[in-house]
Amino acid sequence: MAKFETTTEILHDAAIVKVSGYLSGHGGEKLEEEVDRLLGGESRRIVIDFSDTDLVNSVGVSILIGVIENVRDAQGKLFFTGMTPVNEEIFRLMGLHKHVPFVGRAGAPPVGENEEEEK
Repeated sequence: MAKFETTTEILHDAAIVKVSGYLSGHGGEKLEEEVDRLLGGESRRIVIDFSDTDLVNSVGVSILIGVIENVRDAQGKLFFTGMTPVNEEIFRLMGLHKHVPFVGRAGAPPVGENEEEEK
């Protein structure tokens, strides 16, 4: 199984957090720590890019729910992009689409090139 990693890039007014590997307990904690670090700074618009994430398990989903709450508490905006069809289906089944806009799938144009989806 691929090692979980995050890389962050600031693009315009958004922090793009690219995750790679299997999103489960330990990886999810790393993601949550990175989002909390960004929220502790100036970032209030955060995009999590799942393009290099093969699978998100139930523990990873529960951690994402915590991330959603943390961003909401900080009065920020959170977006998901680059999801595989399987991950998108998991997120929809868990109801995450009701709280976080999905702004593209794996292979879709990068975030920011399709601003209409964010509205």
